[in-house]
Amino acid sequence: MPDLSIRMHDGTLVEVPADLNAITTYVLLEQERWFEKETGFFAVWLKPGMTAIDIGANLGVYSLPMARLVGPEGQVFAYEPASETRRLLRISKDRNSATNLHISGAALSDRPREGRLAFGASSELNALGDGGAGESVAITTLDAEDAARQWPSIDVIKIDAEGEEERILKGSARFFARHSPLVMFEIKAGDTINETLRDAFVARGFGIYRLLGGAPVLVPMGAADPIDSFELNLFAAKPDRADALARDGFLVKTAPAWSAADAGGDPLALIRTQPFGPDLVRMIGTAPVDPQYATGLAAYAAWRSPSLPWPQRFAALSFANAAMMTACEKQPSLARLSTLARVSLEFGARGMSAYALKLVADLLKRGSTRLTEPFWPGSPRFDAIAPGGKLMEWFAVAALEQFELSATFSTRYGQSGIDLDWLAKQPFVSTEIGRRSVLRRAFAGQQTPVPKRLLTAADDHLNAELWRRGLVPNTLAGR
Repeated sequence: MPDLSIRMHDGTLVEVPADLNAITTYVLLEQERWFEKETGFFAVWLKPGMTAIDIGANLGVYSLPMARLVGPEGQVFAYEPASETRRLLRISKDRNSATNLHISGAALSDRPREGRLAFGASSELNALGDGGAGESVAITTLDAEDAARQWPSIDVIKIDAEGEEERILKGSARFFARHSPLVMFEIKAGDTINETLRDAFVARGFGIYRLLGGAPVLVPMGAADPIDSFELNLFAAKPDRADALARDGFLVKTAPAWSAADAGGDPLALIRTQPFGPDLVRMIGTAPVDPQYATGLAAYAAWRSPSLPWPQRFAALSFANAAMMTACEKQPSLARLSTLARVSLEFGARGMSAYALKLVADLLKRGSTRLTEPFWPGSPRFDAIAPGGKLMEWFAVAALEQFELSATFSTRYGQSGIDLDWLAKQPFVSTEIGRRSVLRRAFAGQQTPVPKRLLTAADDHLNAELWRRGLVPNTLAGR
């Protein structure tokens, strides 16, 4: 079967295997973007003229958009040792006219040598090693590449090399003496957290940061701070790079203290301005709001205020997250759990957010329909959707859709338990839910009819032609 060319939400075309067992193929068909939140950070931070290095480029979900963002005056150096994966990446380079993307077949480690790349079940899982099927590869180091290429400066490095990260760092002493890039590194593979790698960056004078879930802003990650169960990547930056990022509004170095007294104002003011505000006010009436819950709502509104500097906004979000957890412990109502899910998602506590949404789903299943307090919908997408007098239906679909999106990285990895066939037919729901419903059955080997909605292109459905022509494996178009 020929390869597929899938368009991502930013217009990037990615050439992938026509096989749902290939993780990138499945995820891009399902979501039309890569599932890691960090792609959104690079989309707003990278600027024309920057230089990026992508170690473990795979099929190019990072390096291809990077090449477009840094423009003709910038450069991207992508390292992908697997020959078949590299063939597809080169096709993508041509399809996107990415002449500034330089693709190398070398793997990186701690010293130059010849080695072997062991194939994983999908190309994303390939790793240096001796077991099973594989191919011979040349291995180099960042120091050797820097000496050969004489890079004038490097702005960012992404390191995702399936267990080789620490050795890559060992082979980069001269490189990091010359350059001070922002480094994105994989902190978690499977259930294993690579604390040693984080410590190695700290020992070299880097600060460690994580990306918020609700804004393209990096915040400090202390050694004692827990790592969210969904956190796959962290960032490392030397003080000079951190200072530059902070000046440009992309990094918080330290957050001031935030208290209930700082919240002030009307906790419902921001909610009233939303398209769903009038419906919500009509439903809940003018009953007084629990003071503690109101303070959390006010702190969340401060987080959303563009007039405040990022350190204060982050402090307000941290306060709101803690306040919502306390409010839900006191009274785990639909409204409070929905708001907790929303606040935790934007704070970067996706595990907590998914748990809160599961509780919402359980309450809805038991027939609970009482909304007596103000709230934020579980899904950010629903802020812009007017309920049209169907607030309870709108609320439920927002919560269930977001639970499906948050509970796993993709239906390729597991199921949320939501009935996707039912959810895909509900008003307000996104087209992605329909794609998920079809793909999970197609992945199981079932010949699956494609619903009419997936045959028509839309702003949230860019690859309708693939579905219409029956090019998505195990699907039956137009039946």
